[in-house]
This record gives sequence, C-alpha cells and structure tokens, in this order.
Amino acid sequence: MRKNLFEGLKVAEFAWVIVGPSTSRYLAEHGATVIKIESHLRPETLRYLSPYPEGKPGLNKSMYYGKFNSNKYSISLNLNHSKGKEIAWKLIMWCDIMTESFTPEVMTKWGLDYDSVSKFRSDIIYLSTCMQGKTGPRSRVPGYGTMLTGLAGFDEITGWPDRSPSPPWDAYTDAICPRFNVAGVLAALEYRRRTGKGQWIEQSQYESSLHFAAPLIMDYFSNNRVATRKGNRLDYASPHGVFPCAGDDRWIALAVFNDEQWKSLCHAMGQPAWCLDAKFATLCDRKKNEDELESSLAEWTSPLTAPEIESILQKVGIPCNMVEKAQDLFEDEQLKHRKFFTWLEHSENGLMPYEPQSTYIMSKTPREISRPSPCLGEHNEYVLKKILGYTDEDISNFIADGVIMF
Repeated sequence: MRKNLFEGLKVAEFAWVIVGPSTSRYLAEHGATVIKIESHLRPETLRYLSPYPEGKPGLNKSMYYGKFNSNKYSISLNLNHSKGKEIAWKLIMWCDIMTESFTPEVMTKWGLDYDSVSKFRSDIIYLSTCMQGKTGPRSRVPGYGTMLTGLAGFDEITGWPDRSPSPPWDAYTDAICPRFNVAGVLAALEYRRRTGKGQWIEQSQYESSLHFAAPLIMDYFSNNRVATRKGNRLDYASPHGVFPCAGDDRWIALAVFNDEQWKSLCHAMGQPAWCLDAKFATLCDRKKNEDELESSLAEWTSPLTAPEIESILQKVGIPCNMVEKAQDLFEDEQLKHRKFFTWLEHSENGLMPYEPQSTYIMSKTPREISRPSPCLGEHNEYVLKKILGYTDEDISNFIADGVIMF
C-alpha cells in the first residue's frame, strides 16, 4: 500500500504566483515530487510579498510564498538561454504533469507550449491556468486575482450599501480556481491510466470564478435583479451578521434562518421586551426593521465576551462563533486537535508554521507536510545531478553561462 496517494507522480511546475503553485501543492502534500522552475532573473512575484518573520523582507523570507510552496523542490533557470531550455526539456521528459500560468505567448516563445510538448510527449498532462483562458479577445491581458475579483463581480457585492465596493480580502479567485484544476488533473490521470494518452487542461480563472456567483447570475437572468452590496445581511436570514462583544475589537458572528431559531434566541437573551415586539415576529418583519433589530441585539452582545455568547447560543441551536483574530488560530483547540499547523525549520526563517492546502484528511493516505518552502534555486544541485543526471562539470558550465544561480 502506498503511504501517500500520489507517491511516484512527477510534476514540473512552470507556474507562479498562486493558482498554479496552489494546485501542485495539493499533489505535493499527498506524495507527488514537484519541481518548481523559477527564474533568478525575474523571481516569483510572491517572494517579494509580506508577511516576513520579524518584518524583515528578503527574497527567501516571504511566508506568503511559503504557504503555496512547501514540499517542493526549487530550481532557478534562465529559460531565455538555450541551455536553460535544454534543462527544461529534460524536466518535461521526466514529468507526468506540467503546469504553467502565463499569457499564451510566453510558453510559445520558449517553445514549451502544449502543441510543441505533445509532439514528444503524447502522454503528458499539461495544465494551463491563466486569467481569461488561452483564446479570445482578452486572452493576452495579464493580471492577478485581485483584478479578477472585480471582473467577476465579487467587488460589487462586497461591502456596505452606502459605500463604494470593498474587494474581498486577498485575491479571492485564486482561492477558488485550484480546486477546479486539481479535479481536472485527477480526471486526466484516470484518462491516461485507461488510454495511455495525456491531454491539455486549459483553465480560464475568470470562468471558473463565475461558478461561485451562479445564484446571482441566475437571479438576474430570471428576475432582472442586479446584485449589489448588503454588508453582512442575507435576504433569507435575520439577524445575520457580526456583533460587538466585550474586549478589544471582539465580535460574534451569528445567523437566524427561521422563526424557531428567533424564538430560541429571544429565550436565550432572557426575553427582553424589545424582542417580543410584533415588528420582529417573522422573518419578513425582521427584514423590514433590520436596523433597529441589529442595534438592540448589539446592546445585548456588547457586555458579554464572545466565548460566553458562543456557549449560550450554541446550546439552543443558534449558529454562532466568535470572530477569531490571527493569533487566536494558533490557540484554537479544534485546530490543535486536528494538527492543522505543521512547524518546520526553514533555512532562513527558522521555525515556521505551515498549514495544509488540502483541508481534508484521507484515512489510508493522509496528507504530509515534510519540507518547508524552498529558497530560490535551493535544489539546483539535487535536481540537476540526482534527477536529471548532469555532472559537476555540467553544473559549473551552467553557472558560468548564467543558466542557473547558486
């Protein structure tokens, strides 16, 4: 029996930033060997982004980069050099899966596009994931998920109705798209197992993201309603939102979806006079008087701590949880029990926490985070000698020619 689900699977990752690296990270923590092809002439974007330990920036210090690249090997390669392309082709001939996340002309310029690769590797599984796909009038428009949240409409529905759009934290679409990619890769692996043939998986991150706006799109199609910002409110629940608690910037999130839950909430609060008012009797009534409802509820929550409110309301079946800050997560008893964080020694950052990309546990082939995120080109020698069979003399020549960097 395999210890890891993808033990023996080999991935050459030409992708960068989040979606492509996040996809192969799923495979890596289930046993796949992932070699990340980076450039010392134009380093990976995330290597420049915070957070950094102790707030000190550095090319190898970003834990933003670290989140998506643990369990991987890093090789620095100049793909504009003929010898760099030679090494890239050796990696392509070695791997089962090849990933890239550039606009269409980039891989074509290097001669590493699917049409070129598939002539020599008919069994290759080639994943292309980019902003808006490889074809169409906007296929060559570069960008990041922070742009796609706007294009896909998420910015329009996030924030308060009396204020301008407030984009979701971070690049929301980058969190969505890897799930589709992994499903596509698994389907392609099964197809290759049955037929011996590979295929090209071509993802438009824009189109994948629209899947999560499907109810709003269908509402427009069916009822001509245009979704917009509603703060924390929900059409079919009230109260629904976050409310202040005792302490420094402490909050509780709660939701009441039906009249029975509303009665339970009133009982848990001790039946204050305001909650017995007919203006709050039904969901429709509560939606009509939501400002007053939320103000009165906040008066009840404010003197209590979030854990106290959790204890009171969860006992009577009201969905609620405290709003945790980043530091709370490391003390969260549920996450500790599930061994959510893995602490690994990074060569420049010291002991650092890594969280799983696959937030599920498989009983027979559990996930494993065994190596920290790599420094740039950290595994040049290992990959070139142990995997690709180059000699010390070859490597010396590569360094002298600027093909690789140590």
